[in-house]
Amino acid sequence: MQGIRIGNLYCLAVVCIALAFLSGCSNKKTVNFKINSIPKGAHVLYQVIGEDIPCQGKWVYLGQTPVQGARQFEESQLEDADKITLKIMHQGYNDQVKEWDGPGFWHEVETRAVVFWAPQMVESLKEQ
Repeated sequence: MQGIRIGNLYCLAVVCIALAFLSGCSNKKTVNFKINSIPKGAHVLYQVIGEDIPCQGKWVYLGQTPVQGARQFEESQLEDADKITLKIMHQGYNDQVKEWDGPGFWHEVETRAVVFWAPQMVESLKEQ
């Protein structure tokens, strides 16, 4: 009988510790991206600037348009970001940029469930 009580206490302790670890974990938010361009084949990057953000200020490559995928972010980092930038580049065309502050980006993610962008690229006047 005493072995059962010790076993139950052991299980209860393990469950309590697991719950403590889980409640201490930060919230992850999956952000869905759907980005297209005219013409297709533009390179898509994003950048997040703000305090306490890993890789802050570095450009992260998402792929070539059309891009459809998801990234995970820390919820607090998105809300507290100073600036979040999407950029598309295509040879022979001007770069296109879309920017948000942290709360604006968070609002778009929460209300639309996807970050959608479909710019029509403008030919560059620079000589190739």
